[in-house]
Amino acid sequence: MIWKKIFNAPREGMEEEAAEDGFDEESQGDAEIRTEAASEDRTRQGAPAAVSGNNRERESQGIGVELNLSIRIDDESQVGRAALLLAATTSNEAEQIFKNDLSSIGWRSVATEVGGLVGDLPPKITRALVGASLNAGVVEKKRNEMHALMHAALEALEGFLATGMLEASIGAKIAIVRNSRWISVAVMGDTAYHAVAHHERCGLGVMHI
Repeated sequence: MIWKKIFNAPREGMEEEAAEDGFDEESQGDAEIRTEAASEDRTRQGAPAAVSGNNRERESQGIGVELNLSIRIDDESQVGRAALLLAATTSNEAEQIFKNDLSSIGWRSVATEVGGLVGDLPPKITRALVGASLNAGVVEKKRNEMHALMHAALEALEGFLATGMLEASIGAKIAIVRNSRWISVAVMGDTAYHAVAHHERCGLGVMHI
């Protein structure tokens, strides 16, 4: 079932699709009653309703929402999760706060951005990756650390760049996080063969040092 069609289609189209899926007006009314009851329960308990009118209005206008998540990192093996979260930050302030949090537990991190056509990206990514990591002190010019960094980056890029993307345009944020045992590279951004078709992709690589 395509949810966009349900919410955006004319009434006639909705009734036809509901009939095909086995829905009828009576069952739909029951579902609405159950939803309203659940919303009232959540309101009495001090929790927000699942979908409010304001949320629908914000969504229709394309207005964003700020998400505040609480995620605990308490093991060195979670270096990949940390890199993904850093790559997912959407502001310099959020990025710096998260890097400070990682620094407080002795982890080193850095983030950088790259963009362009797929065919032109490999040298750009290599320079950005190595330069940012060395400048931020995430890695040192040692054989084992550089080897681990490049292997993690290769694994991340293999997940981020789909096979056959020869002339696609890319805008991506690269995050590197390391602790005493592991280093991780996460790549998150948009790719498209056409400007109006951009969509998000991500890739992650982890390597022991």
